[in-house]
Amino acid sequence: MNRSTRASRAGPAGRPHGRDTAPAGAKGLELAARLLQQSLHFRQPPDALLAQALRGPQRLGVRGRAAVGDALFAALRDLPRWHHLRARVRGDAPTPLDVQRLREDIDACGDIVALAWPDDAVPVWGSDDAPQAQRALALRAAAAALAAAPLPDGVRFGLPDWLYQRLRAVVGEALPALADALRAPAPLDLRVNALRAKREAVLSEWCAAGLPAVATPYAPWGIRLPARTPLQTQPAWVWGHVEVQDEGSQLIAALVGARRGETVVDFCAGAGGKTLALGAEMRNTGRLYAFDTVAARLQRLQERVQRAGLTHVHPMALSDESDPRLQRLAGKIDRVLVDAPCSGLGTLRRHPELKWRHDPSTIAQAAALQQRILQAAARLVRPGGRLVYATCSLLPEENEAVAQAFTESTRGRFEPLDACTLLTQARVTDAHSLTEQGALRLWPHVHGTDGFYAVAWQRR
Repeated sequence: MNRSTRASRAGPAGRPHGRDTAPAGAKGLELAARLLQQSLHFRQPPDALLAQALRGPQRLGVRGRAAVGDALFAALRDLPRWHHLRARVRGDAPTPLDVQRLREDIDACGDIVALAWPDDAVPVWGSDDAPQAQRALALRAAAAALAAAPLPDGVRFGLPDWLYQRLRAVVGEALPALADALRAPAPLDLRVNALRAKREAVLSEWCAAGLPAVATPYAPWGIRLPARTPLQTQPAWVWGHVEVQDEGSQLIAALVGARRGETVVDFCAGAGGKTLALGAEMRNTGRLYAFDTVAARLQRLQERVQRAGLTHVHPMALSDESDPRLQRLAGKIDRVLVDAPCSGLGTLRRHPELKWRHDPSTIAQAAALQQRILQAAARLVRPGGRLVYATCSLLPEENEAVAQAFTESTRGRFEPLDACTLLTQARVTDAHSLTEQGALRLWPHVHGTDGFYAVAWQRR
C-alpha cells in the first residue's frame, strides 16, 4: 500500500470554490452511508471507494461532494462517539461498538454519517424535505443536547477498547495527545528528488507561486504542504522533482544509508516510496532490487521509477518470503530494508479504517509474519552489511518484540546499531529527539509524522 499518496483524501475537505450543480440533500447522506458500510467490509480503502463513487453520475455539487468525503472520514475517525450518541438519542443503553453488526445496518450507517456531517456543510441539505434529510436534522439536534455529557474513555478517544488499553500501556498520560493527533488530518509531505532538484529551489518556486510550502523539521529532503494542496499543475510535480512521502518514511530511508555503487534490497517495496528514496540516495548507481509479493504494486512502481529518472531499479515479484530465487543473493547485499507488512496503526491520520480492521488476533498474526520475513531478509546481508527493520505500527508486539526476538535468535551474528548515530550521519536534524533505546521511534503527537518504528543491525 502506498500510504502517503492517499494523504490528500484522508484529511477534512477544504471547501472548494465553485458553483454547486445541486444540493447534496438526501443523495449525499445516502452516498456517505453506503461508503461507510463498504469501508467497514475492508475490501478497499475508503479513499479509493470515495474516488470511484464520485466519478459516477451523482449530481451533488462541489460542496456536496466535499461534504460526503468529510463525513465519511469523520465517521471512521470517531466511530465509537457517533455510535454512542446514536444510542443515547434513541433512548437505548449504549453498548460496545460491534463493527460487523454496524456494517450490515445501513440505517445505522446513515445515522452515523449524519452525526459526523461537517457543521459548515449542513446548509448543502438546503430545503430538502426528503425523509433522510429531515431525520438527519432531527438526529443532530437531539445529539447536540447531549454534547456536554461525559463519554467513556475509549469512546472519547475514538479507539476500540482493545487498542485503547494497548496504547495507554505504551504512552501512559500522553494518550489523549496521541489520540487527538491520530484523529487529525495529516499534512501533505513530499520528498524532493535529489537527482533532479534541490529543496531550496523547490521551496522558492512554490513560495513564489503562493503555495504555503515549508521544509520538514527533520528530513533533509522533505517539504510540507497543507492537506489536499493541488500539485498536478506545478512544474516540480510534472517533471518528477518531488514525490509524495511522509516525513517519517523519509527518515526510515535515511536510516538505511544507501550509497553510490552498492547493491541494496527493498524487501517489501509495495508501491515503492522508500525504493525511490533509496535510489536517489544511491545517485542512480549500483543495483537496487524492489521485492514484493503483489505484482500489481510493482507495476505501479515502474511508472514512478520512470518519472523519477531512475534506471537501476530491478523489481521482482516473490511468491513469498522463502522464494527460491532469493538464494542466489544470499550473503551478497550491502543493505537490506524490511519495511514489513504490519497493522498500519501508525497511519490512522490517513487510514482511520485500520483501527476497525484489526484486533489482538490480527496483530499476533502480523508479528509472526514479520518474524519470518525478517529472518528471510537477513540471509541476504553480506558480512559487514546493514539490515533495517521498520513498521508503521505503534504497538510493541510488532516493533520492539520482533526486533528483540531477532537479535536473540541470531546469537550475535547481527549487532544492533545506534539509530541516532546513523541518522546524524544522514544529515537528519535533531536526530536524538527521534530515537528511543537505540531505535527510530516516531509519534504523531510528538513529531508530526505518521507513527513509525525502525531498528538497524550490522552483520558481523
